[in-house]
Amino acid sequence: MNRRIITSVFCLIIATAIMAQSEVKDSTNTKELNEVVVEGKLQRTSAIVSTYIPTKRQKNAAQTGPELLNHMSIPQLGLVSGNAVTANSGQKVDLYIDYVPASEQDLNGMNMQDVKKVEYYDFPQDPRFQGSEHVINFIMQKYEYGGYVKAYANEFFIANSGQLNLYSKFQYKRMTYDLAVGSWYSDNDHQSKGVEETYRLPQADGTLKTFDRISAPVDASVRQHSYWPTFKTTYATDKITMVNTIGANFFRLPKDYSAGSVRYVPSDYQSTEYTDLKSSRSNSMTYSGYWNFILPHSNSISFNPYYSYSHTNQHSLYSESSNASFANGAKDDSHRATASLRFVHDFGKLGNLTAILNGTLLSNHTAYSGTSNATDKLTTYRVGPGLFYNYKTEKFNGLIGGGFNYDHSKLGNASEHSTQPWVDASVQYAFNNKNSISIDFHHSTWTLASSYRSTAVIQSNPLFSYTGNPDVTPYKSYDLSLRYVLMPNNKFNFAAFGQTTIITDRYAYVYKASSDGILRTIQQKGMGDYSSWLYGVQGTARLLNNRLMINGQLAHRIVRNGVPFNWTRQRLLWYLQAFYYSGGWNFGVQYQSPQEYCDGYVNGAWMKEKSAYTAIVGWGNSSWNLQARLTNPFRWNWRSGTSETTSENYDVRKTFYNTSYHCYVLVSATYTFGFGKKIQRGNEASQQMGTSSSILK
Repeated sequence: MNRRIITSVFCLIIATAIMAQSEVKDSTNTKELNEVVVEGKLQRTSAIVSTYIPTKRQKNAAQTGPELLNHMSIPQLGLVSGNAVTANSGQKVDLYIDYVPASEQDLNGMNMQDVKKVEYYDFPQDPRFQGSEHVINFIMQKYEYGGYVKAYANEFFIANSGQLNLYSKFQYKRMTYDLAVGSWYSDNDHQSKGVEETYRLPQADGTLKTFDRISAPVDASVRQHSYWPTFKTTYATDKITMVNTIGANFFRLPKDYSAGSVRYVPSDYQSTEYTDLKSSRSNSMTYSGYWNFILPHSNSISFNPYYSYSHTNQHSLYSESSNASFANGAKDDSHRATASLRFVHDFGKLGNLTAILNGTLLSNHTAYSGTSNATDKLTTYRVGPGLFYNYKTEKFNGLIGGGFNYDHSKLGNASEHSTQPWVDASVQYAFNNKNSISIDFHHSTWTLASSYRSTAVIQSNPLFSYTGNPDVTPYKSYDLSLRYVLMPNNKFNFAAFGQTTIITDRYAYVYKASSDGILRTIQQKGMGDYSSWLYGVQGTARLLNNRLMINGQLAHRIVRNGVPFNWTRQRLLWYLQAFYYSGGWNFGVQYQSPQEYCDGYVNGAWMKEKSAYTAIVGWGNSSWNLQARLTNPFRWNWRSGTSETTSENYDVRKTFYNTSYHCYVLVSATYTFGFGKKIQRGNEASQQMGTSSSILK
């Protein structure tokens, strides 16, 4: 869907809202009574779950589930940016709606007025949460019959992107049917990167040739769009929940173009001009199931099957005016199937026992053409049985569990297999319903991305090429986190947290030098460990009868990246946000300090991103929500951040140009039309993403 269509529909939604607000008043004489406010307890914590009740103001101010979380300022969560929801110490938080897994589009399609409460869990043993470590669960108003239709549209002015989504739900007795469709586009002339490389190449006479290659962009253009439909059915009784979802996603990148100059210091090579043109498309289909059964004699069982297929086709052509030209193409077919089976027996006061069996099957077939004519056929499967014991009282909740993962993979004619243990442990103690403390530990091995094992050798410029390593094996990780939460009353909450991750047996990029240039490969033997630490405090104050909410966090990050990069970096991080509510209006300001972090444990790149500041104004009621955001109003350059990688033979410094930290205006609107009798309620259909391709990058 092109930009003009989305903008026209968006303007129509806003115009309809204005007309709705300007209707002629009824001539009947009325007298408005003063509002009577009875304030209940909006937040409480226990050893098992922390519960938060959103206010009417918060629900009217939010268009999506993540926005509502931001207005609620839950102390276990960090700043919610877009649809990214993490714990305040950075760990992934899995999102559920009425105990059913929710995706990004599920959260966009929610009727905010139907949110009754929000629950936060650490290592919950409820089988419906499928072994998730950290969970947000939205509890919704339920329907007896009926449903709703919701339209959601937004437009990023200056950044030139937007989306239009339509969600519908209909429920009759025990069945619920969801149908959703959506589209998204981006039209950008400011997305590129400048690259400064330092090469140290050994020569035949034993000397070392050191020089810089500097690539500077002067022109860029990126066009991309996607479409998605999804259909979901839900059957629910007191003892049975069965959810089945099928969906598709069609993504197109018809143009990713950049051009500029290349020069060398010292000038041992000829300066030249370059062009880089890329395109890609991907079609995917997905099925997911969520089946839960409550059995007699305090037993329950859940089964969660999943399958996705993706076909990806991409092309690139890098050319220099010095007659150097590198064309590369890749076609990939990827299949992913997973299944999780969990059986729980509850012993009452003696706790409960959970037996699990997880399975994963990945299949990738990738064909390369151009600078490398190769074919990768990779099949990987994992089987992971395990056992958990959970004991809880009114104030204490303890969990210990473990098992092993058996991994087997085959690339071409070469096979690799291993058996590794995993361990989970969690202790949570609630002193009362106002403060609690939790400690979590997790150890596991992780399956690796298929592209890391590719044997293709791709030439990207005259001096640089890259490949994978078919011999790499899963790495090990150790995670430990500690959190204290204090919620003395509805006006204040506070959290102190710390988290560390240590990765061993890791694989990392290694830059091998020859007299002709650099080959980036992946190596595991002899690589040093990777570790990160993050600790800090976070607090919220609600003042002026809950009309003013102020929330902030102060944290310190430390990262140690061993061989082959050998560096330690640190950064002080903070954010501050405030919201003020007046009638149906809400006003907000947000500031986030410059961000610095390591871009994964493989490539050793230290990322630096700019600060961001935003002013928000919005209006909403039970049906309409209109919102405008002005971000970075005093910043009019397209430079968003940098990355730096250093190694023995090769250093690279990249400067990124895009719309992320440039001034832009986001205008968005939602309209929700509900019908029927609200007693029973489920979650919405969502965009379904397919299996990621295994194309080497």
